[in-house]
Amino acid sequence: MSGGNTMLAAKEQAFIDLHTQHSARVYGYIARRINDRHRAEELAADVFRIAWQKQLSEPPGIGWLLATARNVIGNEYKGRRRRQELTDRLKEEARSQIPGADTEEQAAVAAVLVQLRERDREVLMLSYWDDLTTAELAQTLGCSPSAAAVRLHRARRAFAKAAPSHLMTERKD
Repeated sequence: MSGGNTMLAAKEQAFIDLHTQHSARVYGYIARRINDRHRAEELAADVFRIAWQKQLSEPPGIGWLLATARNVIGNEYKGRRRRQELTDRLKEEARSQIPGADTEEQAAVAAVLVQLRERDREVLMLSYWDDLTTAELAQTLGCSPSAAAVRLHRARRAFAKAAPSHLMTERKD
């Protein structure tokens, strides 16, 4: 057992040394390509997580780390593109899914939904567009009915906070 602990300790120390030696360069590489300091920090951490998980026989050099960073950045760009496609699709769906709403109101609702966190948007869409009950919502989200109710309440509150006041007034049909 002691030999395994020694090997793990040596691996941990090698990883700490690798991080200490190259983290600033990896972060700089990413930060120059991603215009978001917080996200660049997360992506740099991902590079080192990948290095740890790969369990390479030799600690990787800066070239390997930057190649990994390049791939991580590529995935980030793909994710951004997918989010933009989702936003566009969401706006289109809002135009056709909000019953009795005029085009201006549909566009306003879509604009608010796009601003929300993904989990709030999903809860609202499941509840209103897919017409799920709280029990069905809980089953879909994989949580208890009370947790689903809380998530729906929070999502409604986030929507109300982000929505222009004219969207929050009662409709008279």
